[in-house]
This record gives sequence, structure tokens and C-alpha cells, in this order.
Amino acid sequence: MKSPLIRKVGGECVPAYQRNRDQPDAHCAKAQGGRKYIFTDQIDQLIREIYLSHPGARKQPGIRMLAKKVGMPHWALRKRARKLGLARTKELPWSEPELQILERYAWMSDERIRLKLKAAGYSRSATGIHLKLRRAQFKHDPSFYSANGLAQALGIDSHAVSRWIRSGHLKAKFRGTARVKQQNGDIYLIHEKDVRRFIVEHPTDIDLRKVDQLWFLDLITNGLVRSA
Repeated sequence: MKSPLIRKVGGECVPAYQRNRDQPDAHCAKAQGGRKYIFTDQIDQLIREIYLSHPGARKQPGIRMLAKKVGMPHWALRKRARKLGLARTKELPWSEPELQILERYAWMSDERIRLKLKAAGYSRSATGIHLKLRRAQFKHDPSFYSANGLAQALGIDSHAVSRWIRSGHLKAKFRGTARVKQQNGDIYLIHEKDVRRFIVEHPTDIDLRKVDQLWFLDLITNGLVRSA
């Protein structure tokens, strides 16, 4: 039985709504003699619905069902999801030479830094560069924010972050320094996952007009923006 979305016509795959036309839609056909699949807006929307209804899921059983429905292999649909920015791909760690280039040209625009890296043989997106620079500014520890760093990222006063921690709304731990009370005490360390949890549970406490937008989107999507 042919798929309700794609049907074989004249050796090519075309959507059901075009099955009576003489010419197949070039945007949905499987390339002849190859393994490249081109997707319709309709199929893209179905892929979005599957991934957005199960955010963060490592396996998407709906993709296999959709693969049978449209007559495409599930790996092609997952590859398409990555191109649509729906499926997270792991970003490679930054190498020391890359970080040296980033530090040397940090004053340049993200796009110019990207070209500098490309000239040196490294491939990074302008978005990834922007986020790396922002994270370096907000974080001294790769996995944690300080109260000051988080406040800077959110565009608020650090005392607000301290109040969230003292009230128990934002989970944090102490770094373990020897700072005394006269030095404002020890420094808080706040893990990324706890920042995300706080934002989800207390969204009205965040003023989206003040945050760094790319950083914020990358944070709440757990790296999706960085890896897109």
C-alpha cells in the first residue's frame, strides 16, 4: 500500500496531493540513482511535531512510524531533524589552538572570528563562537556559574541571584574558598541544570529584554542552539 504522503509516479516519489499531476514535485522526490532525499514543507512539519512533543528525548519512536508513512528511511528523517535544528548534535570540544585564536581576535565580530578559524583549518559557526565568548565571560568554571556571572548573563543585580539561593528557589553550593564575611563570604557555584530548572519554575522572574538572547536560548535548550 502506497504512503498517503508520497506515492511513486513515473519512477519518482511525489506527495499524495500531487499524484494526479504530470510533473512530480522536485522538493519531495528521492534523487534517482542516489540516496539523497528532499523534503516537503508538510514532511518537515510532521518531523517538527514529533521532536517538539518529546523535547530532549534520545529516541523518537514517532520517527520510525513517520518513515513508514512517507516511505523514507528513519535515518534520513533524523538527519533532516538535525538540519532543522531539532535534533541535538554533540559539539566538539574547543582545542587549545582554537581558544588561542578566539582570545586573540575576541574584539572582532563573530563572523570575522569564524573566518579566522576557518583560515587556520577549524570549522565553527558564528553562533557557536558567540556563545563560547559569552560563556567565557559569564563562567570561570566550565560547568558552573557564579552568582555574579549568572547575574551578568541575566542582566540583573547579583543580589537578586543571592536572594533566590537563600530562599531555596535556586540550588547552589559554595566553592570552598577562604573568603571571610568581610569579603562577602564564600562564592556560590550554580550548575547549568539548576539554572534551567529555576527558569522553568520561575519564568516571571526573568526579564527577557535584558538577557543575552543566544546565550539564553542555548541554555534552556541544553545546547541545541550551540550545536545547530
